[in-house]
Amino acid sequence: MTRIKLRIGKYKRTVSVHALLINVGIGVLFLLLIWQFAYLMIGKTVDDEDLTAHGNAKFARSQINDADRGNILDREGNVLASDMESYRIALILDEDYPDHVNNPEETAEILSDIIGMDADDIMERIEDGQEQDRMQVELGREGQDITYNQKLEMEELKQDQKLGGVTFTTETKRFYPNGNFASHLLGFAERNEESGVISGQMGIERTYNELLTGTDGSTDFIKDLWGNIVPSTDTEVSAPEDGADVQLTIDSNIQLYVEESLDIMDEHFEPEELFAVVADAETGEILGTGQRPSFNPRTREGFGNSWLNMLYQYSFEPGSTFKVFGLAAAIDAGEYDPNAVYESGSFDVDGHTIYDWEREGWGNITYNEGMQYSSNALMMLLQDRVGEDRMLEYYQDFGFGQSTESEFIGEVPGVIGWDNELQRKTTSFGQTSTVTPIQMIQGMTAILNGGQMKKPYVVESITDPNTGEVLQEGKEETVRQVISEEAADETQAEINSLIDGTMERNPQYVLDDYDMAGKTGTAQVIDPDGGGYIDEPYQFLTSFIGYAPADDPEIIVYYGVKLAGKNASDTWDYGVMHGLNPLVERSLKYLEVGESSEETGQMTDIGNHTGESLTESGITDQFNVRVIGDGDEIVDHYPKDSSMLPDETLVVKTDGEITMPDMTGLSKREAIIASELAGIHITLEGEGYVTTQSTEEGAPVGEDEEVELTLSSNDPDD
Repeated sequence: MTRIKLRIGKYKRTVSVHALLINVGIGVLFLLLIWQFAYLMIGKTVDDEDLTAHGNAKFARSQINDADRGNILDREGNVLASDMESYRIALILDEDYPDHVNNPEETAEILSDIIGMDADDIMERIEDGQEQDRMQVELGREGQDITYNQKLEMEELKQDQKLGGVTFTTETKRFYPNGNFASHLLGFAERNEESGVISGQMGIERTYNELLTGTDGSTDFIKDLWGNIVPSTDTEVSAPEDGADVQLTIDSNIQLYVEESLDIMDEHFEPEELFAVVADAETGEILGTGQRPSFNPRTREGFGNSWLNMLYQYSFEPGSTFKVFGLAAAIDAGEYDPNAVYESGSFDVDGHTIYDWEREGWGNITYNEGMQYSSNALMMLLQDRVGEDRMLEYYQDFGFGQSTESEFIGEVPGVIGWDNELQRKTTSFGQTSTVTPIQMIQGMTAILNGGQMKKPYVVESITDPNTGEVLQEGKEETVRQVISEEAADETQAEINSLIDGTMERNPQYVLDDYDMAGKTGTAQVIDPDGGGYIDEPYQFLTSFIGYAPADDPEIIVYYGVKLAGKNASDTWDYGVMHGLNPLVERSLKYLEVGESSEETGQMTDIGNHTGESLTESGITDQFNVRVIGDGDEIVDHYPKDSSMLPDETLVVKTDGEITMPDMTGLSKREAIIASELAGIHITLEGEGYVTTQSTEEGAPVGEDEEVELTLSSNDPDD
């Protein structure tokens, strides 16, 4: 082996060349390592990659701080829609897991009592999960939206070792506390499974989705390999910004009356469609609106039966309610004299003869009498006098055939049928042309506000809850002057004569405590299968548009029922009175119209006393009760799950033989409700309040027996 001599200071050493090369190589490598570490410490990059950023990316964590979706509120600030923390439950079946279901039967029975799911269905899910060797099973819809109180009850049972294997997952859900309540107006919002974001799908929730949706915040921090937060590292927190709150013009109490009246009508007629709208007569604010079919935005029950928001997205031929606008136009044009005489019965149009609903007519009658009779011939005559071109301008000025420019996606403008002579003439009495309920409300505001038409609106304000800034504010807005103030006053006076006027027409709309004015309508309905109109008895769209009190209007009400499935003849005899009358009276009393707060009294809640003992329920001590039947168990009562004023009557049906209740002193509406609840056939003579009845109180009433009630206009409480 080759060796060389080296002098190190005064010493000489002989080393091999091989060893020397190894030592030199180690030294060079060591110097290179020192250089590399120094370079990394100073430059902190490798191949232009920032090592600090790389390390942070590996160990940095970010936690989302969820923003709340904005609330939807009524005009008084009551919550109609909000975010709510709820829970979803699952049952652990894996026996290797410490907390698992060890007694399926007992678990099923306990959960059934808490969440309302059938115990057999719970057992079926458990058994299916066990057969498939699944670790856990969920319980479908019944296992979702678990409330905090339900969760607390289950946790207490877990602590007492009475319930095992139940696990909870926290969720944020959109909550609608009132259930089926202005559902198509509010719409609904739900979580997107892919993005995890709650977004509006229809109604206000969709229209204002961008404003309602908040901006999530975050918390950024560094964790070590074991998942612990590294001390002395910076934690960056970005606070969430909650979505804006949308406050509506809807009044929850009036909306409740709308929903209850629709339920009454839906049960009585089982119609294809129903709608009701209540608006402020002066400003055009929508105070309540509802429709059937409807749905529960929380459970989605009933969803899919009707997608349209009927207030804005549903157009139809209105029938004779449309005549009030032709009347207003004729008065404004100076072509209407209430005392002028014409020949009723029919009118010839382009080779066709169009008849009044009473084909023979009523002979030569005055224009005012023709309006009371709802004469088609009169409306065609008035249109000729005004002139077709000018009449079209009036209809357009009233807002028909065009959008109201509302917030809602898909608002339909309707159509003014004006292509030929026949269409133009039939439009005069509400056929051929189509309208929406919101257009009818808007048009009526012109008649009640000196000719100035108000734009209806449903959003009172939109507010940023983070800053308090008002982002949007609803306000009274005049669309245009449609007719003169004098013409509006005269039109209102004519409309005031259409209920219980000189011809004693439409007495069913006479209220107990207020004067209501308005116009009825019975429109033919297009046959979707065969074309033309449906030609079957009583298959119409029956409606009413009006206002109350007649002398100083506070509210406008538009109410319609389409194609009754049962009791169809009642749409001809009673129209929409079963739902409309109580809605108007309750709304006005709630608004304290014409009464002081002391006179009005407080609304009293009424639950559901079905199945209870009449003597033990205590309701006879709380309310003015009229009893049907000779038993003690309550079979049914009206109102139910509602509220009532002190002077209203609670009608109770008991088991046993049907007996005649005391109907004296009841209003016409209350008498009709009592007779329907009892299944008693009645005939009514007169208007106002019941003074006598042909069958005495407590007497048995047979199925075929007819009871005669005599009414007087004198209020028994006066």
